[in-house]
Amino acid sequence: MSQSLLAHLQHALIRITTVSPRVLASPPTQPRRASVALILRIHPAVEDEAWLQGKWQNGEVREDDAHFFPTMSQQDANGTLSTEARIRQFFSLPWVQRGTPELLFIKRAVRENDNWSSHVAFPGGRRDEGDESDLYTAMRETWEEMGIDLAEKEFLHVGHLEDREITSSLGKRLLMILSPHIFLQLSPFSQPPSLQPSEVAASYWVPVNLLFTPTPKWGTIEIDIARHTPQNSVIRALLRILIGKMAFRSILLPNMPTAVAEDIVDGAIQAASGLRSRTELVDKVATEEDATRLLTPSEQAYFAQNSSALQLWGLTLGMTLDLLAHMTTYQIQHPRVPMKQPSFVQELLEYAPSTWLMGRPASLELQRKAPSVLEVFPRFSYPDVNFWIWVLGWRYRVIQRGWERSIGTEMERRAHWSGLTLAAF
Repeated sequence: MSQSLLAHLQHALIRITTVSPRVLASPPTQPRRASVALILRIHPAVEDEAWLQGKWQNGEVREDDAHFFPTMSQQDANGTLSTEARIRQFFSLPWVQRGTPELLFIKRAVRENDNWSSHVAFPGGRRDEGDESDLYTAMRETWEEMGIDLAEKEFLHVGHLEDREITSSLGKRLLMILSPHIFLQLSPFSQPPSLQPSEVAASYWVPVNLLFTPTPKWGTIEIDIARHTPQNSVIRALLRILIGKMAFRSILLPNMPTAVAEDIVDGAIQAASGLRSRTELVDKVATEEDATRLLTPSEQAYFAQNSSALQLWGLTLGMTLDLLAHMTTYQIQHPRVPMKQPSFVQELLEYAPSTWLMGRPASLELQRKAPSVLEVFPRFSYPDVNFWIWVLGWRYRVIQRGWERSIGTEMERRAHWSGLTLAAF
């Protein structure tokens, strides 16, 4: 299972380096932009971890050590190793082939008047005036929020996913453009993060198999439709009566943080074990890293008892599914079947080209191992509302089907699918 998952992930990362995503320009009326970092790592297997840790602590690691970093033997015309070659070499390392792929999430700090307060998210934030690019914004925000320097040699910038429009008022008002960037950690161990308590409450390394295969654990989040309407109490009350609530699907993840902001840690330690401060926790364990990576069984039990499962949904789920969609194209062939579409989308959709793997045709069926990219769209609490959305939403369904069929084909690059689907919905 692990090797199969690693093969899917390697394929996805190489594909991201070669597929040009749709990049959205900010309109003059709304120039604000933001960026986030999706950081992947391979956690070493138990049989490798002790040996790797010993070499790491003894200072025996060199940049040309083939056990830790990809070598620089395959160079491009400019004398540097291409991103694709570095990815292939990294995934050929013995400890990587036996490891577990993980994706970094954060839990936002609790803040008043913040729509993303306490949400599961990726590190990132708004672009400042002095930022030279969206990539720079993602790296700067990750450093400020977590103390992780993505410019260091142990991180490889793989590429970026399709830009997303952040809207309000049921999609009628554009707030900003969001650019997601993918990074791969090349080293077997992560430095303890330094979380900014005002921004980040905790960080989590989540195994990719909980998201990709066999089946994620699903939950539901209900959102009051009135929060997306103008500040008018009469309209809000009317919408609550006529439409009810929106229900979004979420992937439930274990709430076991690998790092927690210091002020939260101090409260948890005092409640769980009677210790008065983080200093006493450091004194109690062998190293500062052990303290930062948390916690004793009693302290972990405190978090388990006082916080429910993490719920991955909405925008962060959408970006996660964009990444997983690249993984689903491994060993998948789409049939060359004409798609009869209304004229306004025919120009966006063409026949899917054949794909072959190692000289053999893959299955003609879409062997989905990840949730659909369409799971981010809501359902409503009243069945009749969902019925009328279905009746009137024929254009939405057409674009849905086009999006599903485009994954893994040249057709995928012809349209900004997430934007089209959101607008049609």
